[in-house]
Amino acid sequence: MKADFEGTADEVFEATLRFLTQVCPNLEIAQNIAYAPDLVKISKELAGLLKVTADGLIMSVQDLPASKVICLALLGAYAGDKLGKLGKDTLSSNDLAVVTGKARKTVMNEMPQLVERGYVERTSEGEYLITTLGIRRTEEMIEEFRAGG
Repeated sequence: MKADFEGTADEVFEATLRFLTQVCPNLEIAQNIAYAPDLVKISKELAGLLKVTADGLIMSVQDLPASKVICLALLGAYAGDKLGKLGKDTLSSNDLAVVTGKARKTVMNEMPQLVERGYVERTSEGEYLITTLGIRRTEEMIEEFRAGG
């Protein structure tokens, strides 16, 4: 089989996926049950909530509960790293306190629950990393936030 696609990168990607699902119907079934973070979608979702700068993250929304802004910050670190804007996808508790505007003690009190839920992992260096489950749950939280809930 052979196919040619023209358009923007997003249009070509979508056309390629449509083509693949027509050629291989099992791919569509797998797409329906599989989850993989979509960096383009995540970047769009984070727009207006935080900015990634050369110096780190700047949160625009800090009046949410600590667990939610922590997950937002870690999602921002994930996206910033994948986009090549940050040098790593982890944040220390001090970094999280600065970025979220929450006290370090508050951040530290939230971390065990986020780790237990599987949203966050603690690295061997003592920093924190958002998990795939955490990414998905944070995306859902952003959708609720934008919907006014």
